[in-house]
Amino acid sequence: MTDLKVLVIHDVLPVTAVSYSTKVTPLSVLIQGESFDQATKVYFNGLEAPEFMILSQNRILAQVPDSLRSSVLSQITVLAEKPSARRSSVLYFDVGTSFSGLKGIERMVQFFCKLLLQTPGTDKFNPEDGGGLLAAVGKNVSKNDKKSVQTIASSAVLRARDQVISKQNNSPRIPADERLLDAVTEAVGFDVDTTTLTVRVALTAASGKQAVANLTF
Repeated sequence: MTDLKVLVIHDVLPVTAVSYSTKVTPLSVLIQGESFDQATKVYFNGLEAPEFMILSQNRILAQVPDSLRSSVLSQITVLAEKPSARRSSVLYFDVGTSFSGLKGIERMVQFFCKLLLQTPGTDKFNPEDGGGLLAAVGKNVSKNDKKSVQTIASSAVLRARDQVISKQNNSPRIPADERLLDAVTEAVGFDVDTTTLTVRVALTAASGKQAVANLTF
């Protein structure tokens, strides 16, 4: 049996201020920001907080992992599971045997992003599969290559769109919310100084529902 890489999409919630909470044990941090009523995970320097409590829509109290008690907290991230057109997103890969846990348009977004990132030739059973976007990440580029990087990203979106639609046409029982109707590249940005690639894709399901995938590399 072949394990599948399950793609999980989380939106990054805005953080505006942080401070240590001196009245709480174990060591905890008070985080201020926006839409914290949607928060599902909190990370410190890439490590998940053991526990956190939503105090209000704008405040969260999160426990610092034991391994970071004496460390400088240089990165604090609050995540939500529901994709939004107004926020940035991050992608996580877990190993499993099914795509259980998501349904509806979120499952469609998951399937599209998986094919968008996949490099053609990496699946020995379907070597043609993949938009190839992940292969473009990490390449050395010059300032003159900015346009070519944007072209690669836009082409990857078109390939992934066509592949998803083709595969789903062979499965008539797929619900309308999970069936891709169209995928349109709304924006592609490439910062030559930080070599950061951002891709924004608008997805439309056969049911008429829409979603936005915001990808940053």
